[in-house]
Amino acid sequence: MGDEWEEEEQLVVVELSGIIDNELLTKNRGTCKILDIDSEKPMMQIGHYVFAGKYEDALGTCVLFEEVPQKENSSKAPDLKYMCQTVKKLTMERIFLMEKKEGETNTGSDADGEQKDTNCQSIQEQDKNLQKLTQDNMDTA
Repeated sequence: MGDEWEEEEQLVVVELSGIIDNELLTKNRGTCKILDIDSEKPMMQIGHYVFAGKYEDALGTCVLFEEVPQKENSSKAPDLKYMCQTVKKLTMERIFLMEKKEGETNTGSDADGEQKDTNCQSIQEQDKNLQKLTQDNMDTA
């Protein structure tokens, strides 16, 4: 049996949250790096932004279109052509990577027993930690 390369293309609707720079995709020409796309918690990097996500059912149907090139320079809205549709989406939330300290494990679990990456922290987790720290400082003052 010879080694054969099989290529498969799938379109995925990705919803990004936690982006500060509105021109992120334009600056990076729409390119990104994706890790573990088939797993329950895929990760994505666009420029210096890192996202972790999960697959969810979309509310309704996501319909994807592609722009059809126009024959002449025109100021009218671009022509669109139907590409595909899906009821699933990949919801990605921005995370911040922290340097792993010596002796620290890669994964841990939270209060619910759910496995969690200890080297990543979402914006919401950072906000909660900052609020708790601020409240603790106010209580001691």
